[in-house]
Amino acid sequence: MPPAWIRRSFPRAALVIAVLLPLAACSDDGDPTGPSTGTADGVPPSAQVVAFDVVEEVTTPVSGIRDARRLVITDEAAWRELWGEFQGTEVPLPPAPEIDFSTRMVIVATLGSRPDGGYSVSVPEVARDGEVLYVVVEEGIAGIECVTTDQVTTPAVAVTVARAGGEVRFVEREVAYPCVPGS
Repeated sequence: MPPAWIRRSFPRAALVIAVLLPLAACSDDGDPTGPSTGTADGVPPSAQVVAFDVVEEVTTPVSGIRDARRLVITDEAAWRELWGEFQGTEVPLPPAPEIDFSTRMVIVATLGSRPDGGYSVSVPEVARDGEVLYVVVEEGIAGIECVTTDQVTTPAVAVTVARAGGEVRFVEREVAYPCVPGS
């Protein structure tokens, strides 16, 4: 029989391996990383997940974009113009992140003006099926028990993906976040 310290450590080691092994299998090299997670209706099960990087995510304070948009930006001039609008509330305006538009493109999702701080927007998944790139846009809404600020917000997110031809389809999803009463 193994020593007691091995018997006590084995369950912990197995748990660590079970948690870390799937994370080690993830890739961020821009290549498809496997089948879609199937998290959103509208993304075919045959779609392959595509790695992406978040360039900027704004929930509060507000971005400078007051209307809902879904954009695909493929050139430097359009990116710099949008960046000025995206960061419209910042003084002085921070420099736009450098994007290599010969290999990357920027995808932007904005929610427009919202009445309080209980809203967010994110891109949890990007997947490709043939010539179609599916961008899952998740609008987060504070649950009924949540306490939020009274500040008007304009949530926005920008991500980069490998540049590719074909159609880009935005797949919308709404998620209500539960809160502990009084929090």
